[in-house]
Amino acid sequence: MPLSAIVVAAVGIFATSLVFSMFGRGGGEFYLPIMISLLPVAYYTAAGVNLFIIMLQGLSMLLVYHRRHRLVDWGVALLLGAVIGFSSFLGGYVSYRIPPRLLKLTFSGFLLASAPLLYRGLSVRAAPGGWGMWRRRAGGVEYYFNLVYVIPSVSLAAFTAGMAGISGGGLIIPICVLAGGMPIRVAMGTNTFLVLASSSMSFAGHVLKGGFDPTLGLAFGAAVILGSQIGSRLHARVGERRLRKGFSAILVAAALWMLLKALT
Repeated sequence: MPLSAIVVAAVGIFATSLVFSMFGRGGGEFYLPIMISLLPVAYYTAAGVNLFIIMLQGLSMLLVYHRRHRLVDWGVALLLGAVIGFSSFLGGYVSYRIPPRLLKLTFSGFLLASAPLLYRGLSVRAAPGGWGMWRRRAGGVEYYFNLVYVIPSVSLAAFTAGMAGISGGGLIIPICVLAGGMPIRVAMGTNTFLVLASSSMSFAGHVLKGGFDPTLGLAFGAAVILGSQIGSRLHARVGERRLRKGFSAILVAAALWMLLKALT
């Protein structure tokens, strides 16, 4: 395998990790195409490396967002982790019933619809005392989290993603902000745990079947950790308005990329 191609791929993965980590997101939808396009590796092997570096990125981001920024709401993170795990498992179990192309088109449509809402700063304002309102505090901010809206929405998103064989992470932050009333910085910080939880379980299952290249995993793992450490630390320097703009742009890019893959 050409060393120059590995270096170029590592640079691309580093840059992607840096940008996505500023918003508490993994960049798996872009890491995989980078590897497949530049390296002579089988898709299954690249998928294993992809899951491995997302897992490392999730752990790296979590350390910064929790210890440095204090933006991880652990109560919500553990609850949504359980909901996402169960719903995505069910989605994968019945995946043969619905065409994946239709699911990907639907999912990308949700991403495109949520992008302008996040950009404009809209969200449900959860009022204290209402049924299903969970009083939370994270990142020095107290807020009420709307479980009535979030749990069904997250379940549906994870179920659909499981059927389509993709990650549902792109919708978790918009759901928590738009439907749950969670501050966007807390949503991004909390999502870092969900990135780690989902990718580690997927990677464990993948390894049991083989198809992982440890050499590429270590090389790209170093790149993704470096990028995520820099990007996570830059998060605090970005104003909330710019966070919304940047994350909205990422949602649109991910949605268009998914549309392209669904139609080709």
